[in-house]
Amino acid sequence: MSEVDFQAVAVAILDAINDSPKKSRRVLLKTLIRMYGFKTRQKHWLDAIQNSLNDAGIITSPAVADAGRHDWIVLSVTDPRIPVDDFSATAENDDGGPSIEGDQWIGTVSDKLFRSEREVEIRFILPLLERLGYSEDDRSDGYPVEQIVGVRRTRTEADFVLFDGLNRGKDNALLVVEAKNIGKNIVDHIGQARSYAMFLGTPYFMVTNGDEMRVFLYRSPIESDVEVFKSHRKDLVSTFKNLYNIICKRAIVEYKRKRASLAI
Repeated sequence: MSEVDFQAVAVAILDAINDSPKKSRRVLLKTLIRMYGFKTRQKHWLDAIQNSLNDAGIITSPAVADAGRHDWIVLSVTDPRIPVDDFSATAENDDGGPSIEGDQWIGTVSDKLFRSEREVEIRFILPLLERLGYSEDDRSDGYPVEQIVGVRRTRTEADFVLFDGLNRGKDNALLVVEAKNIGKNIVDHIGQARSYAMFLGTPYFMVTNGDEMRVFLYRSPIESDVEVFKSHRKDLVSTFKNLYNIICKRAIVEYKRKRASLAI
């Protein structure tokens, strides 16, 4: 196998993504492996590919190691890069939230049993949002959303919308969270959450059935959404830090600030 310049491959992929109006590209894993000069799906090679893409600021969905050889991987870029900082290191001191390390709820949440969508909301989503740095003043439950599709005007409710304080304007909108019952296929509800993010102006939306969690960055009507987090409740101990650095209150506020500065 001839030596391949991983950085050059990543830069070429990055250029192709930036040339796309949607700022994303789909590629088969087997094609990606071949681009890096490999022939088979081996873990150390997949890790090398993932690290190369990460270094270039390219987000993969799913992660390279989680895809089968004939599966599609969506490659996307964000500006500013995500996450914008490591907020977990100072979580306890800076925002009054609980320490990420050794948190009893995070450590035992995998053992909990939810029997309804309401239990998912009360016993999973609310404690999770608290640990992500959101106060009751930031949270609006059953937030009304007025949508216009074509000439038809509809009024629905988003389960939870998170704001930066009591101001409910678009400038302060941070995150939409849609709750579904355990066992529901959340793929069927991603479009609903996305529409709320689009009309409310939140950069992120999350859909969860209390077991699986998926978080997306909404960018614009013409750009593809970016799946920035996917995990199961049983893995929350190991994945919470990543989730925190993406959608804790300080992270989204800082993301919006940097995005606004780039637009000037």
